[in-house]
Amino acid sequence: MIYKTYISKMNSIIKGYDINTGINPISELVYGKNLTRILCYFDHAKIKKMMEDGTMPDKSKITHRLKITNAGSTDYLMMHHKETSSIDASLKRRASSFDLIFFLIPKTWDRGKGFEYNANALNEDYYDTKQRDRSRLVSMDGCNWYQARNGIYWDEEGIYSNRRLSEEYDKFSSELGSDIIFARQRFDIGVENIDLDITEIVNKFVSGELENNGIGIAFTPALERLGEDENASVSHVENYIGFFTPNTNTFFEPYVETQYHDYINDDRANFVLGKQNRLYLYCNIGGQLTDLDMIPTVTIRDDDGEIVRGAGGKPLEMIRAKQFSKGVYYIDVKISQWDREPDRMLYDTWSNLLYNGTVLEPVELDFTLKNVNMYFNVGNKIENNERFSPNVYGINDSERIKRGDIRKLNINARVQYTTRDSEIINGIETRLYILDGTREIDVLPWEPVNKTFNENYTVIDTNILIPQRYYLDVKIKYGMEEIIHHDVLHFDIVDDINNRYA
Repeated sequence: MIYKTYISKMNSIIKGYDINTGINPISELVYGKNLTRILCYFDHAKIKKMMEDGTMPDKSKITHRLKITNAGSTDYLMMHHKETSSIDASLKRRASSFDLIFFLIPKTWDRGKGFEYNANALNEDYYDTKQRDRSRLVSMDGCNWYQARNGIYWDEEGIYSNRRLSEEYDKFSSELGSDIIFARQRFDIGVENIDLDITEIVNKFVSGELENNGIGIAFTPALERLGEDENASVSHVENYIGFFTPNTNTFFEPYVETQYHDYINDDRANFVLGKQNRLYLYCNIGGQLTDLDMIPTVTIRDDDGEIVRGAGGKPLEMIRAKQFSKGVYYIDVKISQWDREPDRMLYDTWSNLLYNGTVLEPVELDFTLKNVNMYFNVGNKIENNERFSPNVYGINDSERIKRGDIRKLNINARVQYTTRDSEIINGIETRLYILDGTREIDVLPWEPVNKTFNENYTVIDTNILIPQRYYLDVKIKYGMEEIIHHDVLHFDIVDDINNRYA
C-alpha cells in the first residue's frame, strides 16, 4: 500500500533579504555570491490516522520518503550554461558534486504570497494600474531570512546561523548525532531528485516526540561559507539547484511517500502440507472492513472435532491472531505432511469476536489440505509452466474518474488459450505511471496485489493522483517466467470544480 502526502507549502529564503518567494513554482538553493535555504512543510495528520485506525497497524513495516523533483535540464549545454541570476543581477551556474543537509525547523512559519526574487521591482511605477505583467509580485509578508511570520522572528537569522549548523553537522557526522540535522543526500551531477528516507522523523511527528514545523534544506555549512570570501572567484557566481514546489504547473508536485510493506497473501484456497500457510479473517460490518474491539483467537479441528497439532506438535488451540490492517486478521499455520493426509478438510474457528461491546458468535471457516508435491516438487525435470493473461475490472478503460474516488481493482489471471476460469495465484504485481512524451514516469511503482480466498485485487485511492491520464501495467511471475503486460488499462483523473488558487 502506498499513500502520498503532498507538500502543502514551500519557500526559499535569501540571506540578507526580507523578500518572500512563497508562490514561486521553483525553489532555488544557492551558494556563492548569494545564499538561500529551502523550507517545506507537510501535514502528517492523515498518516497518523492510518497508523492509529488499523490501516497501517505495524510501524515496523512502514517507510516514509521525501520526494522532490529537480527542475534542472539534463541537456549538456544547459548544465554548463551561465545565466543572469534573478536575485541581484549576478551570474548563476548549475551546482554539482555537493551534499544537501536536512534539518528540523523550530518554529511555525507562513508560506507568504511573494513570487519575484528581485527587490528592484519595488517602485511606484511597478504598482501603476497600467502595469501589464501582473504575475510578477514582490512581497515581504510571511517567512523570509529574518522572520517566520509577520512580527515573529527566527531566533537566529536564516533559522540557524552557519556556525550553529556547522556545529550540528559535526555532531551529525559523528556518533553523537544532531538534534537538528537528521539527514543528508549526495548529488553527483546536480540533476538528481531529492529522494530521502525520513521514516524516523515522521514517526516522531506522529508520536508527538517532535513538533512538526517542517523540514529545512541547505547546502553543507562549508559550501555556504564560500561566498563570505570576497577574494574568492566563486563569490562572484551563484551555484544553484532548483526544485519544483507545490505551485508548479507541471505533474511534479513534491510529496512524502508512505509505503506499508505488506499485502494479503491468503493460503486458504491452497493450504499445502509441510509449508507455512497464512489464514485470514475479514470483518465486514455494514459493508466496510472494521476493527473488532479485541484481537480474535483461533482453534483448528478436524472432521472428528479433535484439535489439530501443528508441525512442532503443539495443539493449534486458542491461537492469538495478528492484525494485518483495518478489519483484517490472520494466523500463520504449518501442518506436517507426516501428521495429516492430503485432500482432508480442516476447520478453523475464530472466537472472542466483540464489536462495540456486542459479543458476536464464533465464526467457523474451512480449508482443504493439499499434497506436499504441489509446492515441493523435487525431481529430474523442470515442469512446464502455464502462462496467464490478466483481465482487469473495477475501472473501465478510458474512464474519467473524479478525483477523490477510492476504487477496488480486481485482476483475474486466465490461462492463455483456454476457456478455464481464472485462477487465484501468487506473484501478481501492478504499476501505475504517466507518459511524458515517450518517457514513462512511475506514480505507484511495482507492488504486489492482495490475494484472498477468491480474488486478486488492489485498491487505488485517487486522492493521491494529480489530474492526468494514468496507465496500468500488470506483471505476472509464475514458475521461471516473469511477464509484463503493458497498458492493460488507462484512465483519466479529473478534478472537481472547487479549484484552489494560490
